[in-house]
Amino acid sequence: MKFHILVPNLFWPDATFRIEALPHLETLLAKGERVMSPGCGLEEWLCKAFLVRKQEDWPVAPLTLEKGAEDLDYWLRADPVNLQVRRDHLTLLGPEALSVSDREAGLVIDALNRHFETDGLLFVAENPEAWLVRPPSPPHVSTTPLCDAIGRDIDPYLPKGVDAMRWNQIANEIQMLLHDHPVNEEREREGKFPVNSLWFWGGGMAPDVRQSPFSSISSDNLIARGLSKQTDTPFRPVPVNAKEWLSGLQGEGEHLVILEDLRFPSRYGDANEWDSRLRRIESEWFEPLHLAVQEGSTLTLTNCESGLSFGTGRLDLWKFWKRNRPVLDYLK
Repeated sequence: MKFHILVPNLFWPDATFRIEALPHLETLLAKGERVMSPGCGLEEWLCKAFLVRKQEDWPVAPLTLEKGAEDLDYWLRADPVNLQVRRDHLTLLGPEALSVSDREAGLVIDALNRHFETDGLLFVAENPEAWLVRPPSPPHVSTTPLCDAIGRDIDPYLPKGVDAMRWNQIANEIQMLLHDHPVNEEREREGKFPVNSLWFWGGGMAPDVRQSPFSSISSDNLIARGLSKQTDTPFRPVPVNAKEWLSGLQGEGEHLVILEDLRFPSRYGDANEWDSRLRRIESEWFEPLHLAVQEGSTLTLTNCESGLSFGTGRLDLWKFWKRNRPVLDYLK
């Protein structure tokens, strides 16, 4: 069998940060045949893997909809965020840090739809963390993926293009609407971050996706789910560990699993949490996968941000001249 393991944020961005040895991961990296390609975000990597054409954005939003999007409908992600004022700029917390409930999402979405009804905007919540908006006609804007804006001054990452001013005005109007919304008043009483803005990104119309490069996909990512549905690729959420994942695979071909556990600790700069999660992935995933390679399987391990991929088969493990080295050395 062939396995493709995609691990966003596998490498801590500061290469001077030191971590303890991870023997199974280090072996897979050291013995593997290394390939370098341009780095990109997870959503872009998925679109490219499925030969999705870029519109003004990578069309993430229509792929997010479980029921799919109508061919001529334009959708834009409008994810709930918390804007925070720094000394001279604004930063944001993403929806994974807010823990918005289904009830809260429903109430805010209802308020947004009432307020923007005359503008022809339709808001929906695919789940409490992934919200979308359908404008009456496709706007001319290019946007920045939410994950790329987390923890940074948001000003350079706001929508750009002919209609950017209009969408920035909509965002400001939403902030005023949410300022004293009962959901946020309740959240603040409970010591939670309010949902005080939405982040627009990933707009487009439904892409024509005809073929999958993978025999199966295991992921908790909504875009991966959408791509698998359009191509009739067997799909399931990420199992708890590699043993469970391997036991559920059927047939030959290349089987993809996306491990996103490191993504947000990296974005929020939480080195301790990132290190702790990487150690868990080492024991629950890389150790069983190392064993599977020893038994004859082929593994490709990819980190999309750095553009590094490592292809390892059983014979590669005998290359004694390729010595293990610290994981973060690969960024140097």
